[in-house]
Amino acid sequence: MSKVVDVLKNFGLSEYEAKAILTLLSRGILTAKEIAEYSGIPRTSVYDVMNSLLAKGLVESFGKPMKFRAISSSEIVSTISRRINEDLDYLKRELPKVEAEKVDIIRVYRGDVVFEKIKELVDSSKSEIVVILSYIPEPISRIIELAKVKVIVISSNAYDVPGDERHVIKLSKKIVKDLREFCHGFMVFDNEKMMMIFVNETKLGILSESIGVLEFIQKLITPLLNALRSK
Repeated sequence: MSKVVDVLKNFGLSEYEAKAILTLLSRGILTAKEIAEYSGIPRTSVYDVMNSLLAKGLVESFGKPMKFRAISSSEIVSTISRRINEDLDYLKRELPKVEAEKVDIIRVYRGDVVFEKIKELVDSSKSEIVVILSYIPEPISRIIELAKVKVIVISSNAYDVPGDERHVIKLSKKIVKDLREFCHGFMVFDNEKMMMIFVNETKLGILSESIGVLEFIQKLITPLLNALRSK
């Protein structure tokens, strides 16, 4: 019976309340003194226990001297089940009111780890990679070459980079030369992850999986590609 006591405790009854219920179910109508005797509940506590069970609707009292009986086992289960459902409904209503607004997590990578992360994202891509960078340095070009999915490249040196669809941003030679000193832009992987990339003396990558950010980036990419493809 100890298992039943433990389960009843899980549903909000105290150990004494659980023992009192089981004693009444097994022995029928009893006085408080008899409940204490059969259940092991201290006599000084038995009336408090029974009053609590009365308030919960799990036992009934009658007569003088006062006697107690438990409601049926099926009614006990129904009563506990109803109260649990009421509590769950309450939590469903109230918990969202106190939940903190979700914050999109971004990850920042520095140094050669940026290239390692780009390679990891390229290797794990399943459908499409979009590369929009001012200038694509050799380390990133070598990584793109390993891609097993469609690659769309938009860059000032797109034709120097492997890809299924390449668009060159026409710029003056001076600007292109300057861009070689500072690569910046972003790569999108399967429209699920986006990494902003900055490469000059230092290397910086900012990875986001935010739906809002990806939707915004897609709104930039779609008209840009449409314009480039129509030329």
